[in-house]
Amino acid sequence: MVKVANAANAADKDVDKSFMKLVRNYFRYYCERSTIHCVRYLYDAQLHNVERLIWSMLLITSVTLCCSFYLLVAERYGTQKLQTVIEDSQYPVFHVQFPAVGVCTDNRINWSKLEAAKAQFLPANASEDIVEAFGTLLRYMETLRFDNFEFSTSEMEDTNLEIVDFIPLTPLANFLALHCEDILVPGSCKWRQTSFNCCDYFMMEKTEHGFCLVFNSELSFGSQAILEREGSAFYPRHNAKAGQGSGLNFNLLLNDSFKRPDSSVTDNVFIMIKKPTQMTNVVYSIRPNTETHVAVRPQMTRTDDTTRKVPPWRRNCHFKDEQVDFGISDAAKRLKKSSLISNCLTNCHESYLVKLCNCSLPIFFLRNGKVKNCTASSLRCISRHNDIFGYDKHLEEDSYFIANKPGMTCPCLVGCNLLEYFTSTTTLPLSSRELPKSSALKVFKVDVHYQVDMMITYRTSLEFSSIDLIANLGGIFGLFLGASMVSGVELIYFLTVGFALHLYDNNYYVILHRNLKRQWATALRYLRNEVTHTHQAAEPAQAESKSKLRHPLSHRTNTW
Repeated sequence: MVKVANAANAADKDVDKSFMKLVRNYFRYYCERSTIHCVRYLYDAQLHNVERLIWSMLLITSVTLCCSFYLLVAERYGTQKLQTVIEDSQYPVFHVQFPAVGVCTDNRINWSKLEAAKAQFLPANASEDIVEAFGTLLRYMETLRFDNFEFSTSEMEDTNLEIVDFIPLTPLANFLALHCEDILVPGSCKWRQTSFNCCDYFMMEKTEHGFCLVFNSELSFGSQAILEREGSAFYPRHNAKAGQGSGLNFNLLLNDSFKRPDSSVTDNVFIMIKKPTQMTNVVYSIRPNTETHVAVRPQMTRTDDTTRKVPPWRRNCHFKDEQVDFGISDAAKRLKKSSLISNCLTNCHESYLVKLCNCSLPIFFLRNGKVKNCTASSLRCISRHNDIFGYDKHLEEDSYFIANKPGMTCPCLVGCNLLEYFTSTTTLPLSSRELPKSSALKVFKVDVHYQVDMMITYRTSLEFSSIDLIANLGGIFGLFLGASMVSGVELIYFLTVGFALHLYDNNYYVILHRNLKRQWATALRYLRNEVTHTHQAAEPAQAESKSKLRHPLSHRTNTW
């Protein structure tokens, strides 16, 4: 048995020696043909061992530097930083839509139509209490804006508004609003120095400032009719010129008869510059008997599709095909995705109104079939939370202020293909000959135009893209190792297919098969309790059945 064991050990050593020899021969074969620098010197028989050591240290240093620079490049790629660069500094403005221009009066109620409103919205036999409450309701509505409701809740508690809850507020506000024929001077409207009928293009629309007259919009039913009539290529309108008188010109005329007697409401008018698909934006106040020039400077930012791998909250924008939460509004069924993204803030504001007052007010927002409309008594709730509705709060704002101001926190992002309008206004007093003859009339002259006929467009992209990563890696490996992609494929081939073929050519698989077969037979003998570590136990083990496997917890006759 000892001789057999010694023979087996010798066979094992021969097999190991043969395998190691094959590995050494194959390594020398690869070194002689490798395209990576320094490798061929590792097994060059003509070099001294000291020279081989020097080349080996140089190779190790180069590989270490490659790995270090690779980690730096990979870290830079992993951060996914964005950069915004100027794509075109001379982009013609006629490629983009002219902004929508809104006109909102400070006085929201045309008091000259009071009797007509009573006849339409009150019952024929209305009591004095209902008529009085109706007049008080109109007084509250004459300056009603979502972000500023100036009447206190304590003042409203003394009025029984519940008796006029049956009156729908939105139709009432629309009926009493100052319409186009009330305030726009006929014949004063010009587009690109060409006259047009004002009321054909100034449409009544909902904004967070109430009902306003808007030119060049897409949201109202009247604007949709213009779009169908003129086609999407010509509406919303475009403009190629810049300077005063080259865009939109119109005159407004307010009459004191529109105001309530003893009213504290001002004669000011608000101008709103917004995108054609946007419901509301900031407003600019202009005083009566003045001429106001509104210079608009458009700016466009385009975001590359390569940034899609970056989360929206990091790139600060949404693509049109990305999932976006628009709150409780059901406008997603009626508006395009680009319009919904532009009106994210409006939808968020409506969500706060529904959350705090359990109703929505279509005077300011689109019709929402998911919640009920606010009634006259709901104005108390709007007044109670006026401090919240009047302030848009940023997510991290409280970190910089001692007193935390309540407000509406809206995590809204803009569209990744963003068109913005930056405005500047210049207001001049009218000359005496341009003033109206009656002091009861207030005139406004408005000129909205492009500031320049060329605009700057920006492009946002990844600072370090996949192409940059590949190019930098190629440069690093080429600089330190003189290697390329072919060298990498060559190394993988030599380590896999080439080495397997080398073993096959030297008949190593026959030896490997014989060795595995012998080891498998030995393993089976151990399982059958036929192999022991002592010679005394070897004979009894052979007497047992060869087909019966030993249970691991019984028949412990041998020493393991």
